[in-house]
Order: sequence, then structure tokens, then C-alpha cells
Amino acid sequence: MTRLPLLFLLTLATSVHAQSNFVTRDSAHIFWQPGTVLSLSDFKGDSTDKYKEPHGSSNIKAFAHIVIWSILDVPKKKKDRGRKLEKAYIAPAFDITGSFALTSDATQIAKQQIYFDIAEVWARWGRQQLKSYQETVPGYGIVFSMYATVVRDMKAQQAKMNDDYAKEIFNGKSPDAFTKWRKLIDDKLEETKAWATTPQECFRFISDKPVEEDYEQSPTVMSAIPQ
Repeated sequence: MTRLPLLFLLTLATSVHAQSNFVTRDSAHIFWQPGTVLSLSDFKGDSTDKYKEPHGSSNIKAFAHIVIWSILDVPKKKKDRGRKLEKAYIAPAFDITGSFALTSDATQIAKQQIYFDIAEVWARWGRQQLKSYQETVPGYGIVFSMYATVVRDMKAQQAKMNDDYAKEIFNGKSPDAFTKWRKLIDDKLEETKAWATTPQECFRFISDKPVEEDYEQSPTVMSAIPQ
């Protein structure tokens, strides 16, 4: 049996422990993490009559307010920019008070869960894109240059998939639509699990400050490349 050096094991244990200590939800938001399942109690938004008119006659009995958050941090000292690279953080967030349910039907909550998971699918795509650019053009600057473009495209693809999902689930008549979509998204999450949102990314948004002391939020980002 191969014996790993004690120092390596201690370092690994410390890293895993640090990751697990990052907070991934607060009173306002739940950030996507593997195994996170939304429940009725998470939908704390106003569900008074003002919402019942547009939604009451449809198949939509719950609404999850979900946004993919992103931010770009750069080294504070310009002299470090090059030796240290930009850090982009991306994380899907479920807005607790912005989400509401008109029913206690677990099926309706499960349908909203897929929106949360769709956001994670495209958050992972965004990470992959930025990593690919960084590997293609090594060094400082490429993530800064492509960040806004990737974020724009990521959110556009998320919106398109949301629309496709809604048409089949809430407007379509196929009894197998939900099962089909649940499998589709589960398969995509499994295929891309190496790119999952990390606790560190969630904590970046909850704390509203860079995770590393020698970094700051980038004061500017390069505009997205015109389509």
C-alpha cells in the first residue's frame, strides 16, 4: 500500500476543512451546492392576492427567483498583476424573500428546483469558458478581457434554457416532460461535476469582500465583445 507523506495529508485535510467552513447561505440567499434541495419553507416571499391573479389560472403555483451572480477580483497591487492572476467567482443564488409558493404541493417546488439546477449548469459553463481562455492565452489579462463576454453569454444561454423548460413543463401537454427534464439536467450536472460551484465562491458573495486579502474587486471590466 502506498504511504502518503504526513505533511501532504495534513495539507489536504486543512484544505478540505477550510472549504467546508465557508458559509453557503444566509437569511436572504441560498447558493447552489451539491445536494442542496429547495423546500417549501425556503419560499418566504409575499404570496398575497396580488400574485394569484397572474398565476392562479396557470400551471405555475410557485416561483423561484434565481440569479447567477458573478464578480471579478484582481490583485490590489498592480505590480502583482502577472505573477498573480485574476479570479472570477460565479454562483447561482436563490432569493428567499423574492420567491413564493401558492401551494404546499411538493411537485411545484420540484419544478422550481430545476431552474436552480439550470443556473448551475450554465455557471459551470462559464467557469469552463474562462478556464479555457486562460489556458489558451496564459498570463494576466485574458480573464479580465473575456469576463463580461462570458457572463453575458452564460446568462443568455440560461434564459434560453429556462424558456424551453417553461414551455414544455407549464404550457406543454406531455406527461413525461418533467421526468425528461429532470434526467437531462441531472446528466449535465454529472458530466460537469468537476466544475461545480464551490463553497468559496458562495462565501465570496455572502461576505461581499474578496476571499484573499491581497485581492480587490476589479474597479472596471472590459465591455463584452459585440455579437
